[in-house]
Amino acid sequence: MTKGTEKTAARGSKMPLGVVVGLFLLWVLFSGKLDAFHLGVGAATVALLFWLQSRLPAFREEGERGLRPVTSFIYIFWLLWQMVLSAWYVARKILGPQEGLQPRMFRVRCAMPSQVNSVVFANSITLTPGTLTVDMEGDELVVHALTENTEQDVLNGEMARKVARLSESEANVSVERIPLEKKEAGQ
Repeated sequence: MTKGTEKTAARGSKMPLGVVVGLFLLWVLFSGKLDAFHLGVGAATVALLFWLQSRLPAFREEGERGLRPVTSFIYIFWLLWQMVLSAWYVARKILGPQEGLQPRMFRVRCAMPSQVNSVVFANSITLTPGTLTVDMEGDELVVHALTENTEQDVLNGEMARKVARLSESEANVSVERIPLEKKEAGQ
């Protein structure tokens, strides 16, 4: 751990006031209740989340940019659409002839601009039906895919490029397939 990372990890990260207010408003919106009990439970939940988040080490290096809000908002809708398309594809494969299923595991390397982008990429793969991120170490991911097409969706790099652009406007990343076997230390 670098000196800056140790400092940041030691003091924990701060949740902005806008996030606290936003979480509470989401609670009110989703609960649909405005009585004292439900508002109190919502406030207690947000307070618990705030406390838990403050106990975590900082996720970003000092000076590292966060995700761009407008680009992130657009990405969420793009990801939701990809989830719908993938769910439709996977449902057809599962309900159709079983020859269509060809489960496989593979390892990819994708150097993202930051650790935040790497985690968003890994989670985006998992959220998309037909694929699952099984392991993540540095810029390498182990992914399970239900079919060859779902594997190619990860390898074509479209999702990786969109995730990289969440923090950098001109980010250009590629997804490289590497051997599944883990390299032994010293080899």
